[in-house]
Order: sequence, then structure tokens, then C-alpha cells
Amino acid sequence: MKRFLGLIAGIAAAALPIFAQDGVLELKGLGAGGKKPYQGGKVEFLEVALADQVVHLATPETIPLRLSIRYKVLETAPVLLNSRMGTEFWRLYQYGGGGMSELHTRERIDLSTLGEATTAVQTATIEREATRLAKGMAGIRGHHYFLVDQADGQWLDVARPPPFFNRPELARKLVFTLANLTSFSLAIPTVESTWTPAGPFRVKLVLTDADGDALPVVTPDATVRAGTWTARLRPEMDDLNSPTGWLVGLLPKTAVPDQVDIHLRVSAMTPNGPVKRDVSRTVKKGEGQKTALALATAAGLPAFPRTPAGIIRETRAIWVNPRAFQTKHDVDALVERTAAAGLNMIVADIFVRSIFLAQSDLHPMSAKVEEGLDPLGRLIEKAHEKGIEVHPWFCVTYRDPKFRRFLPGVDLVDRKGVVAKLAVDVHRPKYRDFIVGLMVDVATRYPVDGIHLDYIRAMEQCYCAECRKEFQQQFGKPLTEASAEDWMVWQRQAVGDIVRRTAAGVRKVRPSAKLSAAVFSDLRPGAAGALQGQDPGGWAAKGWLDLVIPMDYSMDSLSVRAIEQGFLAILDDDTKLVTGLSLYTRNGTEVSSRSPDLVGQQIRLVRRLGIHGYCLFELSHLDDALLESFKTEHNRERAIPYFR
Repeated sequence: MKRFLGLIAGIAAAALPIFAQDGVLELKGLGAGGKKPYQGGKVEFLEVALADQVVHLATPETIPLRLSIRYKVLETAPVLLNSRMGTEFWRLYQYGGGGMSELHTRERIDLSTLGEATTAVQTATIEREATRLAKGMAGIRGHHYFLVDQADGQWLDVARPPPFFNRPELARKLVFTLANLTSFSLAIPTVESTWTPAGPFRVKLVLTDADGDALPVVTPDATVRAGTWTARLRPEMDDLNSPTGWLVGLLPKTAVPDQVDIHLRVSAMTPNGPVKRDVSRTVKKGEGQKTALALATAAGLPAFPRTPAGIIRETRAIWVNPRAFQTKHDVDALVERTAAAGLNMIVADIFVRSIFLAQSDLHPMSAKVEEGLDPLGRLIEKAHEKGIEVHPWFCVTYRDPKFRRFLPGVDLVDRKGVVAKLAVDVHRPKYRDFIVGLMVDVATRYPVDGIHLDYIRAMEQCYCAECRKEFQQQFGKPLTEASAEDWMVWQRQAVGDIVRRTAAGVRKVRPSAKLSAAVFSDLRPGAAGALQGQDPGGWAAKGWLDLVIPMDYSMDSLSVRAIEQGFLAILDDDTKLVTGLSLYTRNGTEVSSRSPDLVGQQIRLVRRLGIHGYCLFELSHLDDALLESFKTEHNRERAIPYFR
């Protein structure tokens, strides 16, 4: 109830929060499509707006969407930005069916002239739909990438958008209703309120289209009046920033009026062009009266599973990078911070590139470690004193040239004969024997609680002489003629061999240890994870993995929900799922911590889905504001990992 009333108050507040620099894009490309990375130009995004609250749905491919972007060029460049093709798109979410689609537009964000400008489009194209477009509420929920174009339409590169496009209040404005607008009518059938000073006031606006379907409209120009008092109504949003179908505001803080007049104006894009319609209703005090409890729209969070002693069972993990535990002081500090946040599992990166932070006869320890310190040993000792588990994290195939001098003969060679800088050939038995042996050795030497596999994938396609020969022998054709299906099978054999042998070896020497893996969040057959040999559902079903941790780092919580539902569907045992959530946001090349509100929203989402844990990426982004939110809200009560 407290959350509901706070949500209503926030919606009714006149002032929007100020975000420093989150709308500024310093244009730096990603080197997409094999092109040289583009750099140059700086633009600040000021506003995105839709002209219409209702849009005619004639075909599932194209909609007449009048969208505008106001921006300010801070540094000029001879380029345009748009979202016209490929992976450069807006995300469009259909709230009724839950499908996420790709929305392509041909706006021209022109960086050639300094100052403010506005670009607008009249139509949008839908491609690669998660579900076919259907009538009902839809909303733009952030930008994927921008295409960097030249004036002649020849594209240069792809650039990440700034966090501006994921602002909750922006998503609230970019909601519209799809309907058959050959003909339609509007009505206000329902009004609800506590009829108390400063109490919530809710209105439902319904459109009946040409097919007779009744559909909610939530973004009209909406006001309520009583004498000299006037207030605006705004869309009511739930925990995931999705519209509930209601318009909400607050009554006057002093005396409640005897009568309230509601005035709504709707702009609709019909088959014959745009039209505006007004709808009004007068309600008497007491009409539609409800208690505050009855008006609460957010269902309570599910109860935690508990041990017989009453302790919560929930996996609360955090990834920790190697820089965080190379001195005694740093080890002790990271354990204290982890404990303060109410977390119960540290996933510590002990092997990446050629950096190794443990003792083994199979690989030397990093020279950067404080003299006399065993980083992993001290971390386990201090964490166990606090009741926190430690799962050493191995970047399985992420090796640099220094390592490949230590273990020669494992280079990954691309189709042009170029040796990959930061990868090894996972098909080399010599390397697989080494990495499996190292992980089992660590589990033998240290009282670890688990072993964590990251970069558990082929990373790239190897065309070295050995791979060409082995592929020819197995598949009966040249490696250069391999299909996507061939690559998936070929890569899975090598990568799966590491997972299988590590699981068997670790459990032999440390039966209580859990094997976990960080995997790509995209489960499509042609996506990077599958083509690089990942098979999280299969690994879990065969008993090799105890925990599957998708790297689900989207800023949009609805995307997180869709991805996690996909993993719940493929896992033989859904208690093996732990959601990987990000603590950081990226603005061009700048990285900063996410807001506590967004992180909290996604943790609540994980719990609502019945998933028994999360893993946070990563400790360096757990700033003081986030730490306080974990202390006071998310993890106020102690928990042990669910799998214990």
C-alpha cells in the first residue's frame, strides 16, 4: 500500500527529475559490419514525443506513427543518425500479449549544424516481431542502436544510444493504443477515488473501435477541475513501468469538492488522417468510492522459501573483478561491503587473460598481487567468517598473447589467417586439458563453494590447420563450407567437453561444490551463444551445471522479464536459474552505476517470476546509494543461497 500511494504521488508531481548528462551522446561507433569504427560529433537528446495517442492498425508490418525527436548538436559532424535497418531500432512492447518487437524509423538526426533541431517521422516499420502486432496498448521502451549515416544514405557504423532513452518518464509518454480506427467512439465508463483530501483519483478511458473491441487509452491530454482547482491525470504505471490502463491523479489537499469535471482530449491517426476527439464527464463526490486498500494495484511480492529454522533461501550473488582483491586491505573491504549489502555469494574472477589469483603448479600467480598474499585463500577465509560463499570465476577462453607464450600451440586463427588477440582455440585438446586441470586443481587446493565458468564459449570461428583437418574428417566437407548448424554442433562438442569434465572433476574432489556458468541471454538458434557452442539447457539437463546465470543486463525490465521467462521454459529444473543483473549503465564510453530504483525494480521482477536468486555485475558499481537500498529494502533479512 505504501508503494502504491508513493507511486500515485510521484505521478502527480509537477516536476520531473533532472538527469545530468544522460542524454548526451559523444558519437563513437562500434566498428559494425567490419567497418572502421566511426568517431566524431556530439549531440544531446532533449525530448521524444508521439503526436497521437491512438493509431490505426491496418497491417502488422507498418503503422502510421508520428514520432518526433528534439535534440541539440553540441559538436558538429557530417553525419545523420537514424533507425532504418538491421539491428538499429527502437524497442516496441505490446503490453497485452507481452511481445517485444523491433520498430524501425527513418528519422534524420542531422549533426552538421550546431544548435537545437527536431526531426520527425510519419510511419514506422515492424520487423522480426516477437509476436504479430495486435490491437491494444503498445509502448516504445528504449532504443537499441543508432545507425550512423552519410547524407547519401551510405551507412558508416552503429552507435549505442545514451541512457536518456530508458528514462521511466519517457516510456510513460510513449504509450499508444492500436485499434481499427475506420470508426470509433470514446467513453469514461469508470471513476474511482477514496474521496479524501489528497487521495487518489482514477479514471478509465475506453475506445470502442470499428470491430466493437473496447481498448484502454492512457496518454490523452487529461485534466480534472472543480472551481479554481485543476489537476492533471497521468498514466498509472506498475512495478515494471507498464501502464495499468488507468489515468491517475490526486484530489485537493484541503476540502474535497462536491463535484469534479473530467476533460480528456485524444489525438488519433485514422485511415483518413489525424483527428482530435474530446470526451468529458462530471462525477459527484462519493461516486465510485473505494478504500485505499482496494485501490492498490500492485500485488504483494511472493513469500520467500525458508529453512525449517525460518531463514530465507535466496541466492544473492555478486561478480567481483580481479582488481578488487590483490591486497589484504582490498580483500577485507570487499567482504565487508558484500556482507553489508546482505549478499551471500561472491563470484571472484581469479583467471582472465593471463592474470591468475590463486596458487597452482599449473599456472603462475600474477606478479601484481601483494607480496605474501594468497588472494583466493584470504578471500575464502574472510568470506566464510561472514557466512558468505566463494565461487572462483574462470574466464575459460579469454586468453591474451602472454598466456599463449606460456602455453603455445593454442592460437585461434580466423578465416583470413589472422590470430585472434584475446582468445584461444577451444578445439585444441591441449588447451581443454589445461583449463579443466586448472579448475579442478583450484577446487582441490581450496575449500571453494563452487566453480564459475565465464567465457564458456568458442568466442570466434577458428580456421587453423588442425581445425580444418578435424572438421573435414568429421563432417566430410571443408570447414569453409560449414553451415550455421555445422558450426553449432562443432563448437558444442569442444565447449561441452570442458563443462562435462570440469563438473566431474570438481565434484570428485569437492562434492558439495556447485558448478555455475554465465551465458548469453539470447537463446535463439542463430544467436552468438548457440553459434559459439553454448547449450545451457542441455548442460543443466545432463546434470553438468547446478546454476545457469544468463547475463541479462538490459536497462528495460520488460526485456529482462521476457528473457528470464525463456530460460524458465528451457531448463529441466527452474531452481537452477539465477538471473544475472547489471549494476552499471553505459553512456557512450562512460560507465556509471544504475539508479537504485531500476536495480530494485529488476530484483522485484526476479522474485515475482519465482526465480530463487540473482547475481549482480559487478562489485565496483555497487555505489553507496545502491548499497543503502540493499541494506534498507531488498535484503533487510539474512538469507542463505537457495541451493543450500
